[in-house]
Amino acid sequence: MERQVVDKAKFFKMIGYQPHPKQVEFHKSNARFKVAACGRRAGKTFMTAKDIEPFLFVPDKRIWLVGPTYVLGEKEFRVIWADIMMKLEFIKFPEIRKAYNAKQGDMYIQFPWDTRIEVHSAERKETLVGDGLDLVVMCEAAKHQRETWDRMIEPALSDKRGKAIFTSTPEGQNFFYELWQRGLDDREPEYESWQYPSWDNSVIFPEGYDDPEIKRLKRNMSKDAFEQEIAADFTSFSGKIYKEFMERTHVRRHEYRPDWPNFMSIDFGFVNPCAAIEFQVSPQDTVHVWREHYQPQLTLDEHMQIWRERENPAGYQLDLIFGDAADPEAIQDISIKYGPCVGDPLSKDNWREGVDLVKTFLKNRGGGVPGLYVDPSCKNTIREFNNYKSAEGGKDRDPREQAKKCDDHAMDALRYGIMHIFKLGMRVRLSDVIDESELKQGLSDSGFFTQEVREKYPTLANAGFVTMDGQTF
Repeated sequence: MERQVVDKAKFFKMIGYQPHPKQVEFHKSNARFKVAACGRRAGKTFMTAKDIEPFLFVPDKRIWLVGPTYVLGEKEFRVIWADIMMKLEFIKFPEIRKAYNAKQGDMYIQFPWDTRIEVHSAERKETLVGDGLDLVVMCEAAKHQRETWDRMIEPALSDKRGKAIFTSTPEGQNFFYELWQRGLDDREPEYESWQYPSWDNSVIFPEGYDDPEIKRLKRNMSKDAFEQEIAADFTSFSGKIYKEFMERTHVRRHEYRPDWPNFMSIDFGFVNPCAAIEFQVSPQDTVHVWREHYQPQLTLDEHMQIWRERENPAGYQLDLIFGDAADPEAIQDISIKYGPCVGDPLSKDNWREGVDLVKTFLKNRGGGVPGLYVDPSCKNTIREFNNYKSAEGGKDRDPREQAKKCDDHAMDALRYGIMHIFKLGMRVRLSDVIDESELKQGLSDSGFFTQEVREKYPTLANAGFVTMDGQTF
């Protein structure tokens, strides 16, 4: 194990640095890859520079600050220079080699114990090839191209199992966003992520979100600009439908529970993806989306074959399937060939009611606990939650038309499922209500249930199941 020669807390005290509470979380982390999305003036430059300063006193280390340009890489170097060279007066020691010329791209400090820190620009890729690295800071990471990290920097960390820090204000869902997502996934144990809106900096904004300066910025900036630049939001755009969805809150690893009911909900598609979302419902009525199937250009039989052949967790069972009521033929086919499937038109037609119901699960139920979680493996579901937005100019239009017809397949599937269970009360297997052989015969005869089956099993009369013509009974 590497020997620490500098205590961070003592070093910070020596240089007079007092991190705000959120920065303390960052400094305490030992993650190999740290990813922090920060609003403007949240203190990301100081936080990053201070975090690596103690590392400069560990012998035989090579550290790079890599900016999209030399100017953007110079900011952290400026803080380090001020602390190490000026405040600690290392500038007096001639045995320390150094240069600070931002215009010429010549910025480095070489310590007598063979540790060196230097600034590089991604614009000059020829300078990004060299020996193994111990620590890299990808300055303003959202402005970097993926190629810089994938081809130039990450391979240079492999020999020494080097570390990396990524800090930036978000700029949409790009390369930086994908890195940040890894820190939310406990199957990526080497990554850790943070999201710091500007008001987390209690030094600059002592009243937090209610600080007068934050209020002024919110009042005078466009909504999109405020959400991205101040709130550190990756998905800042007007018309976002599920504004309550926050990855730091709602994305959580879920281990399949055989003692909880398990459901699948499907939005059929061919040109567009067929989205089949699997979720469990806890005894406390929290919804846990744990698996997704999201593929276009396949027949329904091909989708079902994939579902049959995929690996399932121990104790797996599928209690009930919900489908888009607009395609009763597909519902019938799934019920016969795969598993009991229902589709009530009320789950689809009441779009606004369904959206509002999903929103209630996203909201805090007390103690910071929401009613809906998504496993980090469900990338398409997460992406759609972030990008599901309303169309412009929605006045006097059907509510269902308010949602732009893109990035909505998983959202539709999940909405059908939650509506069926929590609004229409479908929590039991059809096999608990009707003999499966009779069910299949009834489905074969009529496209759904025959009159004979309905009369024999009156329980179905109140269940809201649909007939081939789309009418409830």
